[in-house]
Amino acid sequence: MKIKIFKGFFKIVFVVGFGIFLFIFFLMFRNTSDCRTRLYFTPQHYGLSFQNVEFKTEDGLKLKGWLIINNYEKPTIVICHGFGTNRSDVLVLADFIYKAGYNIFLFDFRAHGESQGWHTSFGFLEQKDLKAALEFLKQNPNIKTKIFGVVGVSMGASIAILTAAQNNDIKAVVADSPYLDLDTSIIRHAKLLLKIPFSSLLGKLAIFSYRLRFFTDSSRISPLIEIARISPRAVLIISGTNDERMPPQDAEKLYLTCRQPKELFLTNSSGHTNSYWQDRKEYQKRVIGFFNKCLPIKN
Repeated sequence: MKIKIFKGFFKIVFVVGFGIFLFIFFLMFRNTSDCRTRLYFTPQHYGLSFQNVEFKTEDGLKLKGWLIINNYEKPTIVICHGFGTNRSDVLVLADFIYKAGYNIFLFDFRAHGESQGWHTSFGFLEQKDLKAALEFLKQNPNIKTKIFGVVGVSMGASIAILTAAQNNDIKAVVADSPYLDLDTSIIRHAKLLLKIPFSSLLGKLAIFSYRLRFFTDSSRISPLIEIARISPRAVLIISGTNDERMPPQDAEKLYLTCRQPKELFLTNSSGHTNSYWQDRKEYQKRVIGFFNKCLPIKN
């Protein structure tokens, strides 16, 4: 009798557990599939002349972008958008950086905006996209100065750090609200989304689902592990002190791990990636001051 009860209990636990896993896997699949949103603006809305461009990644995806030329003899800043957005959402950054004298390149990551692809991986596969963007710029015969900086926001900031650690073509990085590492970010978002007991456990199931989804060890997708490799190239880390998704403690850990030259800019903004809107003048001053030191414009 006890054996039958035990078997029945085991079956119930197995069915419930497997059901929870399928639910978490479904959520992971849905949240990593086709994150396109409409491009509401173009550089023309900011009075900027631009070129529509297209380039390919090493795994064969066509990505769309905008090249905004200030002067072919000057450095180029690549701007990387965040998860679920597109290149038009970071035009506010392009505007003031262009006015400071730099060329600008914006593009949509895979499965975002007008680029091809059906899956986003929160930074794993998207490193190929940024590498392809840099290669496109390097191969452009009109761009005489092959000096590149990168500004990334949220997921784009994490990708900028991960890519710069492997690619010496990036001479300076501005990382606005990057994650510390992907596993930590997944668990934190699970807690914020579900707000129920055992959400950490469900976050670990989400990590397992991610690894099944992309056949990779997500623990290695870590700006914290990689950021020290960027030196002697410079890094500016930006974070809002009231950001629950990417808290300032993460930015401080990244800053302490990063080697010189490095800068940390903490704002009093609430919400995620709101630092620019909290204090535009100071944000612009810090970013332009950083690039002017690291990528000086020669007249």
